[in-house]
Amino acid sequence: MPLLRGEDETDMKRSKIGSLMLTALLAAACGNGEAPAPATDAAVDHTEVPATGEGPAARAELPPEQQEFWTNLEEHCGNAYPGYAAIIREGDTRREGLYGGYEMVAHFRQCFEDELRIPGHIGEDRSRTWILTPVNGGLDLRHDHREPDGSSSENTMYGASTSDPGTPLRQEFTREGQRGFWVLEMVPGERFSYGNHDGDEWLVRFDFDISEPIDPPPPPWGYEDTEPHPPVN
Repeated sequence: MPLLRGEDETDMKRSKIGSLMLTALLAAACGNGEAPAPATDAAVDHTEVPATGEGPAARAELPPEQQEFWTNLEEHCGNAYPGYAAIIREGDTRREGLYGGYEMVAHFRQCFEDELRIPGHIGEDRSRTWILTPVNGGLDLRHDHREPDGSSSENTMYGASTSDPGTPLRQEFTREGQRGFWVLEMVPGERFSYGNHDGDEWLVRFDFDISEPIDPPPPPWGYEDTEPHPPVN
């Protein structure tokens, strides 16, 4: 079963998390770039991005289209929405096995000034969290993958940044030198979508019904010690 993923309360926990991040960075330095597709569903970039919720002192300035896109996402902070794999390219038995027929949930769980964390769940799998941050005058999308014990998965924090302003309702995250890209898309009052596109067609697309929120799911793996932000009253 597949989908999205993972603060600390004591110095000991901070130290443990720091060790995990150091391990991830060392793995990135030794990696060969590409990695198997199983749970990640994409080529892997091991670039590490801190998920602290604090961000830099001054937030990166965004083009108007991306600022509006960010605002559109913020409107859903605290809400969870049901979803499913609306599109899987015909003949793609691997993705069909990973995503076909599973109930999904996207939870806009933590919204900080410089970071949005959206865990996604497929069935009982709570391994992934999409992390969106403003960076270098654009937006950056990372995939935080965790194991059930909260530790970082071998393939984690991969992603890409935008190469153009996009639109207030759609942003594309393209890795340099590659044709395909990740997409985050909004249809107001209807759906929030995440997926992979090859430039001609969707390879896979998850659609989440934003017309009516549902009860929030449990925290994603690795984030059990964190609280929703803003706090739920």
